[in-house]
This record gives sequence, C-alpha cells and structure tokens, in this order.
Amino acid sequence: MSKSRLEAFTDGVMAIIVTILVLEIPEPKGTTFGALWPLRYKLILYLLSFLTVTVYWNNHHHLFQITETISGGVLWANNFFLLTISVMPIATAWAGSHTEYAAPEATMGIVFLAVNISFYILVRTLLAAHEPDSVFTEFFGKGSRKSWFSMGMALLGIILAFIWPPFSAIFLFWLFSSLDRAGSPGRPLFKQAVKSVSPIRKGCVR
Repeated sequence: MSKSRLEAFTDGVMAIIVTILVLEIPEPKGTTFGALWPLRYKLILYLLSFLTVTVYWNNHHHLFQITETISGGVLWANNFFLLTISVMPIATAWAGSHTEYAAPEATMGIVFLAVNISFYILVRTLLAAHEPDSVFTEFFGKGSRKSWFSMGMALLGIILAFIWPPFSAIFLFWLFSSLDRAGSPGRPLFKQAVKSVSPIRKGCVR
C-alpha cells in the first residue's frame, strides 16, 4: 500500500469530523441576531475544535510530504491518531452544552491531550521506520521539546477546568492556535527536504 492511500483515508476521516462538528450546532431559535447569543459557547468551541483539526491536518500533510517508508506500525499509529481525533465532536458538543461544569470541559481537554499524544506516537513510529540518515529523520528527529511542552500545557488546561471551566477552552484555544508541531512548509529547510525525497522510495511499505 502506498502512502497516498493512508493520506486519502486520513483526509476523508478528518473531513467527516469537521462535518459532524458543524452539524452539532443547532439552528438559532429566532429571526434576529440576538438568537445567536444562546449559541455563543457552542460556536466558540466549534471554532476551537475546527482550528485543532485543521492544524493537525496541516501537520499530518507536512509530515507525510517527506515520509519515505511506511511500516505496519505506522499504519496502526495513524489509526490510533484518527481514533483520538474522531472523539472530538462528542467532547465539543458536551462541553458546549455544559460550559459551567468542570467534567465536560475537562473531558474536552483530555481529548485534546489524547490527540496530542497520539500524534507524537505517530511521529516517533515514523522515525523508527526510517533509517538514521534519512531525510525524514534529519528533519523530525531533532528533539521533541515542543511536543512535550504542548502536552504539558494541555494537561494544565484540564486542571484549570476544575478551577473555572470556561478557562480551559480559552487556554486550549491559545495553545493550539500558537503551536506548529510538524514544521512550516514555508521554511527553506523543509522545502529542501521535500525535494530531496527520492520518488522511487517515497511511500514504500515494509
């Protein structure tokens, strides 16, 4: 199986997740702009979840741009990542309906942490599938402080939910809108890495 099938499957799942997220927002009950006010928390959390899914989609795309080898472990790590991120619509809907309670807000934070961990596992599994001198290892194998930092901040957001529930969503919004876990495609180093991946080895499965 080529990596294009894995990417296509991931794209399809993420597209469904985004669709479910917006379907969880009910129709406003009224004909004025004031009818949107009761939905403010649902809209804010939808924006947060949509942003998170798109950030991870971007990072997943960047990740596989320079992936040369896919192992069976990579397939399962990618499935685990999709499992965690597919729970986001449920957590978002629950938190949006009960913003004054700690448990729903903390649950959303737990889902965000789980997604973060699963993506980290995916990166580590891809590193294990590549040779030490590969382009992928050269680009993504240098430290993981940003990943550990984002996981720590997500954990802090969960704790803050028990102090003031809405603060958890605000904190997570800031966190996921400011972090780029897989590198920027605009950097010259990343562009050079993409060009150096051999078309012959690209996407092979072992």
